Amino acid sequence: MTGGHSLRPQLPSVAQVLQFDSLVAADPVVVAGAAGLTRTVRWMHVSELASIAGHLRGREMILTTGIALPDDDAGLRRFVAELARIDVSAIVIGLGPHFERSLPLAMMQAADEFALPLIVLRRHTAFVDVTEDVHARLVDSQIAQLQLSERIHETFSAMVLQGSSTVAILEQVSQLCGRPIVLENLNHELLEVFAGPRPRNDVIAEWAEHTRSHRSKRRTDYDQRTGWLVTTVGARSDDWGRLIIMSAADDTLPRGLEPDPLRAVQHTLIMLIERAASTIALGRLIERDRGVLQQQTHRSVLIGLLAGGGATAEAAREAAAIGVPIADASTLSIAIRGVRRTDGVTNEGEALPSIADRIRRKCELVALPFLGAQIDESVLASVISAPTEETLIRLTRPLLASFAEIDAGEITIAVSGPALGVAATAEALAEVLETAEAASRLAARPNPVRIDDLGLEGLLFSLAGDPKLRAFSRRALSALRAYDARHETALIDALRHFLFAGRNKSLAAKRAFVSRPWLYEQLERVETVLGIDLGDEAMCVQLQVAILSDDVRSRAYPSASHHQGES
Repeated sequence: MTGGHSLRPQLPSVAQVLQFDSLVAADPVVVAGAAGLTRTVRWMHVSELASIAGHLRGREMILTTGIALPDDDAGLRRFVAELARIDVSAIVIGLGPHFERSLPLAMMQAADEFALPLIVLRRHTAFVDVTEDVHARLVDSQIAQLQLSERIHETFSAMVLQGSSTVAILEQVSQLCGRPIVLENLNHELLEVFAGPRPRNDVIAEWAEHTRSHRSKRRTDYDQRTGWLVTTVGARSDDWGRLIIMSAADDTLPRGLEPDPLRAVQHTLIMLIERAASTIALGRLIERDRGVLQQQTHRSVLIGLLAGGGATAEAAREAAAIGVPIADASTLSIAIRGVRRTDGVTNEGEALPSIADRIRRKCELVALPFLGAQIDESVLASVISAPTEETLIRLTRPLLASFAEIDAGEITIAVSGPALGVAATAEALAEVLETAEAASRLAARPNPVRIDDLGLEGLLFSLAGDPKLRAFSRRALSALRAYDARHETALIDALRHFLFAGRNKSLAAKRAFVSRPWLYEQLERVETVLGIDLGDEAMCVQLQVAILSDDVRSRAYPSASHHQGES
């Protein structure tokens, strides 16, 4: 194509053949059927037969003097109709003894009706010169088109085998066609741009102006208004994007004559965009399948590490086999889970896959081997490996820092300290999973959370299901519960405010929004009911642990919280 565009070889159109030297010398004039000038030409035949249609295969230009054509209008219309039916490209008639100055009106009307170009040569020329010139050019064009088709096929086949990225594929398309390339999703959001010979900002501005008004009627279509060649990207009934080649029209073809706009675009350009789109879609499917297989393998290894005994050792060997050393490495474990709301629903949305992708990208960026998989519907686990603790800390610092921006009210991210070897890694992995679960149910803490951040609450959460802890809490608080139930008081709440205010009665009253005398009276009743002195520090510690244990257990097992008075 002109204007610096590449990807030229293809079968020429009738309009292009008329520009060949041998035909230009014969002074051709299109007298009818101009709407078909974009028809491609495969071959040229010289014939004086009126019944030539039965000997043709389509896309030929017929060169004739018309000497044997019918003299009646019906015969001429039939002649044109038969050639149009087998998709002849054009009829070229040399003016001479039979048609001296013009062609019959009936013939021209039929040519217009079928959009079959009807051309007269006003200057005498030797037909052999025309056919030799045209055939030589057609053969060269066909060979070039085959070579270009093979090049496109080999290029994209190699890119599939090499697992080339979408960016690499688009860059190759831009280089082959010399035009701007845009990849967008189905919501008209920009994914990638290769501007080709134009300024990038200019290409983006054009895309932004026209993308929402563009409507494709077919999977691959050409918009004459914008000059865009567009094809849908997707596979397995899962379309997800559109690939756009801008300035796609063939400048050597007449504009606005072809009823099918796609005929105004080089066939090889259509081949290129469709092959590129299928390569991108296939690459995404392969990547997705690869990701699914990797997820399955990583999940199996992570579960094996948690299983203990021989399963842990086997999981470590499998991890080493897939390139994630554990036995002689320093590791960092991460657990991500959605925060469980009071109604029992877990918040996660698209956050887990997004965070998993963040871990993957950060690790790949610094060449850190890692395991990462969703081990149940709301929990993601990861183990990152490095040869030394210093390397591990240094290279994971940006990743851990990025977790701080994630809302702890929606997603909890727990991390371990560095662990050395298989046993320590398995222990750290179990620890972060427990830490993430505890933090997601206890009061929100900034991400990332470590086990030390949970303090006594974290310990009591881990023991929440222990019957000994429940018995301890029951013994310590049963008398107060019974009193509250009989007298409709809230002595346990008053005691909770007092103990969690560091036994500062004034601060406790302020936090509880009650008067100090009222709180003093409640605390005296507590001492009477329990038969203790709240000045006894050891006794206060026991009561605080008992109350905190109940509070933590109510968050660990919210559905059982209404039975708490019986526990």
